[in-house]
Amino acid sequence: MMNTAEPTFSDLLLENQTTGILWLDGALRLRYLNPAAETLLDLDGQSTTGKALTDFFAQDGEFTLILKRAMATRETVTRRELELTLGRPETRHPVTTADCTVTPVVERRGVLGFLVELVPLDRYLRISREQALTAQSDANRTLARNLAHEIKNPLGGVRGAAQLLARRLQDAKLIEYTRIIVMEADRLAALVDTLLGPPQAPRRVEVNLHELVEHVVHLTETPVTPTLKIIRDYDPSLPDLQLDRDQIIQAMLNLAKNAREAVAEHGCITFRTRVLRQFTLNGTRHRLVACVDIVDNGPGIAAEALSRLFSPLVSSKPHGAGLGLSIAQELVSRHGGLIECTSTAGNTVFSILLPMRNQYEQQTT
Repeated sequence: MMNTAEPTFSDLLLENQTTGILWLDGALRLRYLNPAAETLLDLDGQSTTGKALTDFFAQDGEFTLILKRAMATRETVTRRELELTLGRPETRHPVTTADCTVTPVVERRGVLGFLVELVPLDRYLRISREQALTAQSDANRTLARNLAHEIKNPLGGVRGAAQLLARRLQDAKLIEYTRIIVMEADRLAALVDTLLGPPQAPRRVEVNLHELVEHVVHLTETPVTPTLKIIRDYDPSLPDLQLDRDQIIQAMLNLAKNAREAVAEHGCITFRTRVLRQFTLNGTRHRLVACVDIVDNGPGIAAEALSRLFSPLVSSKPHGAGLGLSIAQELVSRHGGLIECTSTAGNTVFSILLPMRNQYEQQTT
């Protein structure tokens, strides 16, 4: 956005604000928005500069009406908990909530322009939910590991005893019973190993995130279900990242599998990538965060289930083990990231959030 070779102090202040700042001229054309506003409104500053605000917001929308009121009265207008519909008209997002202040900048000849400040309330609510989710994930991980060890130790004894018993039995039916015992013990041991998750720390290599997403798309998009619609919505500005390829693919596969099951054979799944700016993740504000959304138009997830969605051994499916989402969360958390979920009927979004580490961090970790 800035055209100067060396940013001024005021430039740096604007670029690093967590509050969204917009500057509109007297005709309500967008002249500047800082990175926080770009993220909040899902707009690209370079391509939107000079365009009328009504290109992005409805003429009769509350935000536009506030601006027109400030234009007419030449007074500062503040609206608390203003609902904003994000994005371009062809890709509308659900609303977000922000405190909005519009200040007319007046000179003798009239209104020079409008300074708009947007304080995202959803951001603070999200941080609070994220902290609870991280604490829950840590507690779940400890519980799962302790439980897994307690289960696995006696399983070995049960399996060994069944094998010894089979050697002493002559009746084929009784031997079959011992075979079932061994088989079920092995199945439970495999389940426990899955619960414990991969033991290794991430082996980071430079990867193209879109390549990993495409791999998951190809596994999701099979010829058996030609009626399943897959939409790709990729951000080409996303750079290569330092990630463990296998772990991130596994996390995305678990989410994509959930989406497939939610929409059955006649739904739509969208794979979307974005770069989020000035984003707080796990209590740390990152300049850039990579976001992979896996969106399905299935029936949605009940509100009471969302709070325990990533808990191990919790599943709403009749034959589900309740491990896929908890394992995905564990794999992403090993990268300093997080998985979040929002859901309404016809729009369930699982978001994988990964901090984009700079070159210095990559060399020192």
